[in-house]
Formats: sequence, C-alpha cells, structure tokens
Amino acid sequence: MSKHFAGAAIRTLRRGHNLTQQDMARRLNLSTSYLNQLENDQRPLTVTVLMSLSTNFDVDPAFFSPDRHARTVSELRDAFPTVPDQQLADLTARYPDLVTQVLDLAERSPSGREKGPYSLVRDFFYEAHNYIDSLDRLGEELASRLGEPQLRVTRLATALDLDLGVSVRFRKITSGPRRIFHPETRELHLRTGLSEAQLTFELSLQYGLLAHSELFNELSSPLPTEESRGIAHLALAQYFAAAVVMPYEVILSTAESTRYDIDRLADHFGTGFETTCHRLSTLQRPGARGVPFFFVRTDRAGNISKRQSATGFHFSRTGGSCPLWVIHRAFETPGRVTRQVASMPDNRNYLWIARTVQDQLRGFGQPRKEFAVGLGCDLDQAERLIYANGLDLSPGSATPIGPGCRACSRQHCPQRAFPQAGKKVLVNLDATVDESYATY
Repeated sequence: MSKHFAGAAIRTLRRGHNLTQQDMARRLNLSTSYLNQLENDQRPLTVTVLMSLSTNFDVDPAFFSPDRHARTVSELRDAFPTVPDQQLADLTARYPDLVTQVLDLAERSPSGREKGPYSLVRDFFYEAHNYIDSLDRLGEELASRLGEPQLRVTRLATALDLDLGVSVRFRKITSGPRRIFHPETRELHLRTGLSEAQLTFELSLQYGLLAHSELFNELSSPLPTEESRGIAHLALAQYFAAAVVMPYEVILSTAESTRYDIDRLADHFGTGFETTCHRLSTLQRPGARGVPFFFVRTDRAGNISKRQSATGFHFSRTGGSCPLWVIHRAFETPGRVTRQVASMPDNRNYLWIARTVQDQLRGFGQPRKEFAVGLGCDLDQAERLIYANGLDLSPGSATPIGPGCRACSRQHCPQRAFPQAGKKVLVNLDATVDESYATY
C-alpha cells in the first residue's frame, strides 16, 4: 500500500481551530515532534492518527484524502494546462493559500474583472460541501412541527399568519412567478397549478425569508460583494425550504432503503426529479452522511446552469464539458435514466446517471424549459445505488471522458473540438488522418 502524506490538511485543520502544534498534539495524544513531522510530510498519515483526527475534530476522513484537491487541480490545469497533474497536486497540498490567490487571478478576465457573483456563491456552497447544518436542522425542526406531509400546506399558511402576520392567498396568480409577496399588505400570492410539494416549498421559502433573515445574512456575510450576498441569501432560503419538504433524517433513511432510487424518492415526497437529485447532493451531516454526490444541470447547448458537489468532482469552469459525458446523451432518450461508468484522465472513476426534465407547458407557442440533470458519485460508492445493477463497474469498462477539450490531456479522442491549451498543434502534410488537433 502506498504511503499517504497529509501535512497541508493537518496544518489547515489546526489553524482553523486556532491551535498550536503543542495544543493539537495534546488532543491527539501525540508528541509535538511527531505532529511536526506529519505536518511537514516527513511521516505518512497512519490509520490510527487518521481516526484520532476524525474523532477529535469531527471531520470526515475524506478531508485528508488527496482526492479533496481534485477540483483545485482541475482549475489549476485550466491556468497551467501543460504542467503534470502530480505537480499541481503537490502545489495544492503544500501551498493552499497561494493556490487560492493564483486561481483568483487566473479567473479574472483580461480587463481585470473580478470573479462573478454566481461563481462566488457556487464556491461558497462548495466550501461547505453543499451542506449547511444550521439551516438543515431548522428545516427539519419546522417539518416536525408541521406533522404529516398532507397537513403541511395548511399548517404553514397558519404559521405564516400567526407567527409573521402574513395572509396566504392561493391561486391568485395564473401565470408568471410561483410566489409573490406584497410587503405593504403582508399578503403572499401563490400561482395556480402548483403541486402540494411545490406549495410547501414556496410557503417554507417565504417563512424562512421572514423568520430567519438575520441567519441568512450572517451565513452569507463572508461573501465579498453585495450582489453575491443577495444571491446567497435567496439560495440559503431555498436550501431551508428543501429541508422542510424533504427533512434530513427522513430522506436519508428512505434513500438508503431504496438504494437511492430517485423515482421512488420523488414519488414518496411528491417532488420532481431535479429537486430530488439536488436534495440528495446535500446529505452530508456529520455522523449521518449519505452518498457524496455531484449534481449538475445543463441545457442542449451544454451550458451548465447548476453545479453542486458534496465532494471534489473536477470539471473545467472555463473550457466547456466533455461531449462523451453521459449528461449530453440524456437528450437522446427523453424522460429515461441513462447510466455511465466514466474515467477521468487522472484515473479517477465515477458512476453517472442523467435524465431530461421539462417544465410544464405555459400555453400554445410558448417555449418550454428543458434540461438534462446529472447525478454522479465515486465508483467505490456505486454499489449503494440501484443504478449500479447490471453494470460492469470495473475501471477497465469505463468511458474515458475529460474536463473539457481545452484542458483535457487525452490523445486520440474522436470528439476533440479544440487542441489542448498550451500545446503546439502537429500538422502532417504527408498524411490524411482521422484525428483532429494532434499536439506535441
């Protein structure tokens, strides 16, 4: 078994708790010199020390895995496409603060514009592993108070009235937004045609916005711009509402008992396929974790409009996505789940599923929203999913995909649309070849 060094992760954990090496060594029952050697990668991380770190600091053992840097390595690859991944991984592990500054500079446009607000919010949730404990527990607590799902709509309307002085008017809107709140009259208008789960979500969203606004402000305060804080405020309210519709312990136990069968879960909670997938990607409560999923949503043009991850999946931010990825094939079989065992250039392997979702029709001649939703996990988690049934899960059977053509190092790819950035294109005047954009 290869030795695993985790000095940077241990040092980050210690500094995050404002501990000296002596303080941390005492909590771990280690000598200070031994901890110093661990932090400086002079000693490998043993299983005994790993379990002691996880127990004493309530941190997932995956925090010390080299895989946790996968996304950062992918982003560095965008900026330095010809540098070997191992060198990028070493740089990330040893100098995480420096790497953060390098990526911030690399993501700016030539005009020097800062990172966009949605990128900031996406990174905010990524750093939280897509799990906000305080909000999840508040949502679960409210759901418990409301009782059975069929009673929640009526009781939420009553709670808005009694707790917050808001009168709910159902079916006041026939088109447009699902929810409109009128602060001057303290009236909440809801659109006709919403399902029970959708009504619960919108009512919970409004309840959260009014009852927990200070908490949302506090949680989003680290974001650097007013615009990003506003986007995060709404996203946190939506997170709270999802926790009311699908309370943590209930959805986790139901997911485990059904082996994460999304259609059965959606039927159980009355939710849509996309909403259910999104909620599954948040089940990372310490001591009661679900499968760590990656969640994405894309349109036919390949634009990724949602991207959440409970772990370190690493698609390029700037170079598009791989045309061999299963999420693009989902449009070929509308409404059906498509599966794929996929391998990235760094030999990490995944199980992905994807399916199209459509918004309901709004009237003749009006465009209908259509997306493909993807849910993926590391291959070593695949047996927990019903979607692994009948698949060859061996790495040798995996479809080779990449992080987008400009960042992908794969040679001889039949779908390559652009040469790898930083490489010179090889032009052969003496032969006609099938391979496009050969590089050296």
